[in-house]
Amino acid sequence: MNRAASSAMEERYSTRRLRLIVTLGMLWLLLAGFAGRADAHAELVSTLPIAGSQSDESPQEVKVLFNERLDPGGAKLFVLDESSRNVAEGKPLFVDEGKGLTIGLPKLGEGHYTVSYSIISADGHPISGAYVFTVGHPAPLPDARQLDPHSQVGHAHDHAEAGTGLTTETFLLYASRVLYYAGLLGLSGLLLWCLNRSASPFVTKIREQAVGLAGKFALIATLTYIFFSLKDLAREDPVSEWGRILMETTIGRLYMAELLLAFAAPLLTSFTVIPRLIWVAIALFIEAWSGHAVVYEPVAYSVGLDFVHLLAASLWSGGLVLLLAVWLKERPEAGRFALLFSKWALIAFLALWVTGILSTLHFLPSLTYLFYTKWGTWLIVKAAISVLVALTAFFIRLRLKKGDLPRGLLLKADVGLLCAIVLTVGVLTYQTPLPANKPLSYHKMGTDMHLTLRITPNAPGDNQFTLKIWLPSSVGEGAAKKVQLRLLPKNKQDVGFIDVPLEPYTDEEQDAFPDFAKSTYVSTGPYLPFAGEWTAQIRVTDSEDTEHVKETTFTIY
Repeated sequence: MNRAASSAMEERYSTRRLRLIVTLGMLWLLLAGFAGRADAHAELVSTLPIAGSQSDESPQEVKVLFNERLDPGGAKLFVLDESSRNVAEGKPLFVDEGKGLTIGLPKLGEGHYTVSYSIISADGHPISGAYVFTVGHPAPLPDARQLDPHSQVGHAHDHAEAGTGLTTETFLLYASRVLYYAGLLGLSGLLLWCLNRSASPFVTKIREQAVGLAGKFALIATLTYIFFSLKDLAREDPVSEWGRILMETTIGRLYMAELLLAFAAPLLTSFTVIPRLIWVAIALFIEAWSGHAVVYEPVAYSVGLDFVHLLAASLWSGGLVLLLAVWLKERPEAGRFALLFSKWALIAFLALWVTGILSTLHFLPSLTYLFYTKWGTWLIVKAAISVLVALTAFFIRLRLKKGDLPRGLLLKADVGLLCAIVLTVGVLTYQTPLPANKPLSYHKMGTDMHLTLRITPNAPGDNQFTLKIWLPSSVGEGAAKKVQLRLLPKNKQDVGFIDVPLEPYTDEEQDAFPDFAKSTYVSTGPYLPFAGEWTAQIRVTDSEDTEHVKETTFTIY
């Protein structure tokens, strides 16, 4: 091979080596660039209000700030109240040179609020999360404990378990409540029909006789009802506890007021119309105030709905009792009174349905809760009976339009349905609309990790979170490098994980496992801000950077 050919070959080899070096260099730079970009995802650096903060003043806006510019598309920012409704105003705006996102707020009332954000970083990586802040000093959200009368008088009592079997005591309690509501609604309704100034002397006479009998019945029924109620509330305590309940608790004072009204009931026949109406207003208001409605905010709305519901029920009940009493004595008079009663019964029936639906929607986060409790079951039964009442009233009114008297069978059926409704009310009002929340205790064993998660009381609002981790002693002596507890609402797809800030604490429980080392953490705060199905995710990184992830799902009501 001559020198010229050898030189040309070396030049080609040099060119190839140079190309290879350049190509490898470019690949290295490209990979390094990708690696750098993978680590350059936007990170949340600050929030307004501060995550987990409490303030007496309502913030004017919510703001989340990241360490780099955000992609202008696909950004979401909203604020949920304790009913998981979005309260933010308008659309989120970019601020701070595109690194932050803000949205305005109306004046917020006391409560726990959840901020949820979802953004895309400049490198196209989606990032989402959530945190909670508090305005004012909100009272706990209504739950089964607050709706249980035993809790209201300071007695620990599992209301759900108490209703699992029908004992003699519970039968007498429910029977007394049914009699009490029959007396209250019947007497109140008869007194309301005193406003009918056009009533014939015969109808007026029958009505006054009915008022006298209903007043005596209401007195006996109220005494029986309060006796068995106090017996149930006091349980095995001495009779002296009855005095404490009556004098020192709200429900006891309401019982005292009911007793005073009951003793006045037999005297109502000697009262004029105005004092009678005052008696009705006070009696129905006390009953509305002593029910579940008083637990729900705003109280004026919930108690007002219950008062109108009771007023409509009384008007229908008293009118139906009066119609049957007149029908048994004088059929033509019954026909004339039935024409007037049917009109007001229709109005009362519509008021019952409207206030009943509004109250149910106000009490329950969703209508699915009707299938979780006995309260819901009895409410469905009551609604079904009401439909039968509507059908019976339709046939009665149809006969009246034809000029015929209502048949005795129809009237007796209507009265029978009234008794059935009173029966359901007597049982319904002692049940709780919300299922009972129970503390969560989740324990998981494994060869690589054991864990225990406890959440108390496991209800919407403030809770205590206790997390215990056991790692094998052979792995870095069982030391955890990083521990996270994250909560995710499953029924809210747009809401990200809420991180629970954990603090180590010294645990005194004797729950060691051989060859495992224990780490314990605790936190208290409103990190379960609203009812629903939740996922608790525990992420543990050991000393060798191995991540262990466990999840459990639970529901709070």
